[in-house]
Formats: sequence, structure tokens, C-alpha cells
Amino acid sequence: MRTQMSSSYDSRRHSRGKAQAGSARWFRRYRWLVIAGWLALLAVVAWTLVMPAAPRPVVTGAAGQAAAAASANAKAGNLLPVMLPADDAVHDKLTEWWYYSGHLQTNSGEKYSFHLASFLRRGTLTHTVFHGSLLDHQTEKRYTEQARTAGNPADGRRDGFNFSFGNWQLQGNSERHLAKMAGKDFSLDLQFVDKNPPVLHQAPGTPIAGLLDFAAAGKSYYTSRPRMSVQGTLTLHGEQKAVLGEVWFDHQWGDFEAAKLRWNWFALQLSDGADIMIFELFDRQGKPVQRMGTYTRNGTISALGDGDIGLSSSGRWKSPASGVSYPLDWTLSIPSKGVQLQVDPVIRASEFDARTTTLNVYWEGAIKLSGSHSGVGFMELSGYEATKEARKEPPAAKDKRK
Repeated sequence: MRTQMSSSYDSRRHSRGKAQAGSARWFRRYRWLVIAGWLALLAVVAWTLVMPAAPRPVVTGAAGQAAAAASANAKAGNLLPVMLPADDAVHDKLTEWWYYSGHLQTNSGEKYSFHLASFLRRGTLTHTVFHGSLLDHQTEKRYTEQARTAGNPADGRRDGFNFSFGNWQLQGNSERHLAKMAGKDFSLDLQFVDKNPPVLHQAPGTPIAGLLDFAAAGKSYYTSRPRMSVQGTLTLHGEQKAVLGEVWFDHQWGDFEAAKLRWNWFALQLSDGADIMIFELFDRQGKPVQRMGTYTRNGTISALGDGDIGLSSSGRWKSPASGVSYPLDWTLSIPSKGVQLQVDPVIRASEFDARTTTLNVYWEGAIKLSGSHSGVGFMELSGYEATKEARKEPPAAKDKRK
């Protein structure tokens, strides 16, 4: 039996040796065909990874007709119309952010303002950043928090967004949102509800509502919910307070390079119920790129072009931390809407030092309105640390305040 097993083993080994030799000869003869086949397979895999995402589902009825019309009017680039709530979700774009800025009040009348934001940046390395600030209007003390993580901590839902990282959470779906964060000095636990339709910002004459062209810097989709109701709790130095208020929410996404731009941005909530968004963009050399805005009242949205807007500043504040000088004390006019406003910061020292997360600094803070209307709002001045001034420095005598 052992001899039979040994003979059988030797026979199998001899047969296997012949087969291996034959395989080697076959590979040497046809190796170029094998290599070509592998290269073709790799090409197919690479194409699958980089090919554009599948188009969005077709929507029938009036919504479908509106989407089709917007798509038909789109210029080159197969730019899609905004579709909500689907476009509340995370996009596969270079730059994207979700931004809350608002005003809060306690039962005893104490006033606070805050901003919370999540920035998603894709590129060689994808990363997500969280920024938050709180201003105590009673003491004029300002607190900031920030965090950064590699990758995308959103959970992948298709009809909204949910970012959760450490002590930060931003979540939204259509008209209902929530925000939670906890830092060293303050924490927020807020719920937002919007009873108004969202605003799709659009420059006059452009074909797609919600799409903005930043010239060489790229294109951006931009939607807002300008007057969301908010309630929740604010904790400052361990003392928890119930708060109510109103919040402006922004969502922007696109293949645009924010680092190539400098901007002045205003979000205004007027006492008569009107909401105004104004921004002006400059390139890194200080050359104007775009000025536009949106005026919304009683559900009617009016696009504002450069010729509709008067905007100038008369004072400055220089940050002792970064040395950057920011234009303040603005005058805004929209003659067609009967708007003539003085726009002043609640406090001048409102720089957000984000050099440890987004590698920049910017001015972000609450503003107060006077003139033809009263009201509140937020202002952002970004890109000043890396550009030449697009505006002439006003005389130093005009800015005596600190």
C-alpha cells in the first residue's frame, strides 16, 4: 500500500511538473497579451472611479418641467438646477460649507449672537473643519472654538446632512435642523425650524437659480434660509440658559477655489420682515469680480445686480493678533427698495483666527442696522490677510474707536 501511494505520488508530481513547465512556456509566449489584458482592466477600473456621477432622478410634474427648463437654459458644463431637499446633502465637490449665524435672547432679556459652520474640502486629502463663536452682548466678550478632522464625518444621507465629530454635530433636513457643540468656555444645543421657502441666490440674467459664477475662481451653488426660528440652550462658564431667536442659514457648494477670492458678505434681517444678502468679491490682486445680492420680502425674491447696490465703508479696525486691517462702518443703499442703512459691528474685535484649522483669519460678527430700517444681521470679511486692499484706506482720523 505504501509503495502504491509512493508511486501514485511520484506520478502526480511528474504530471504536475510537466504542467508547470507547459504553463511557463505558454506565459513566455503570450506574456504581452496577458500584460495588455491587465492594462485594459486597470483602465476600465480607473474610468469607473473618475467618471461623472449618474444624473439625478427625473422629477415629473411641474417640478420636473421647471428643472428641465433650467437645465435647458444652462450654459456649457452640464450644470444642474438646484433640487431641494436633495441638495441639502453633501456633494462630491471641491468646496462646500454649511453656515449658521444668529441672534439669541434669554427669558430675562440677555442678548447673544453666534456662528457655527462646517467646511468640507476635497482634494489630494479630504478634510472637514468646524468653527464656532459666541458673543455675550452684555459683557462684549467673545469666545471661539474650532476643530479639524481628516475625511468626511457626515453619515452619507441623501436628503440632508449630519456631521458628527467629537463635541460637534450639525444636522439638517429641509426646514428642520439642529446644532450641538461643546467647548472650553461655551456650549450650544439648538433646534431650528423654517416656515418660509428657501432662497436660491441668483445674479440678474443668469440661467440657473442658485448658481453663481466666480469667474476664474469657479462656480458655486448658493442657497439660504434667512430667518429660521431657533430655540434651545446656551451654556456659558457652566451656567445654562434657555434661549430663543432667529438664525440665517447658508449652504454653498461647488468646484470653486475660495482661496483665490476675497469677499465682503452681509446677511441682514430688517424689522419690516425683509431679508437682504449682499456680497462683493475681489481676486487676490484686489480686482473686483462680482457684486450682487438678494432682497426677499413676503415670499418674493428679487435679484440685485451691481447697479442696484451702493456699498462703502468709512472706518477700519486692525487686529492686534494678526495685524490684518478690516473695513468697518458700512453704508448700504438699495434705492429700488427704499433701503438706506448704516451697518455697524456690535463689537469691532470680531476676528476669527483659524490659522490652526483653515489656515486663515477672517472677520465674522454680529451687526446692527440703523437708517431707513432697523434690524440685525451678520457680516463676514474674508481674504484680507493675503490680498492687496481693493479699497483705499480712509483717513486714520475717521477711526478713533477700538
